[in-house]
Amino acid sequence: MKTKFYLNGKKTTRKAIKEQLGEERLARMLKEAKATFLEDPLTQNDFFIGNGMLTISFE
Repeated sequence: MKTKFYLNGKKTTRKAIKEQLGEERLARMLKEAKATFLEDPLTQNDFFIGNGMLTISFE
C-alpha cells in the first residue's frame, strides 16, 4: 500500500511531515489513518496540525 501526504492540498514528502510533527506523532496518525482506510476506503483522512491540514491517502 502506497502512502501519499498532502499539506493544505499540496503534495509533500514523508520527510517534511516528520520534521514538522516528529516521528512518534506521525506514526500515531498513520496508524489511525490506516485503520480508518481499511474500514472504509472512501473516507478522507484529515488531521489539523497547527499550520494547516494534513491529508493522508493510500493507494
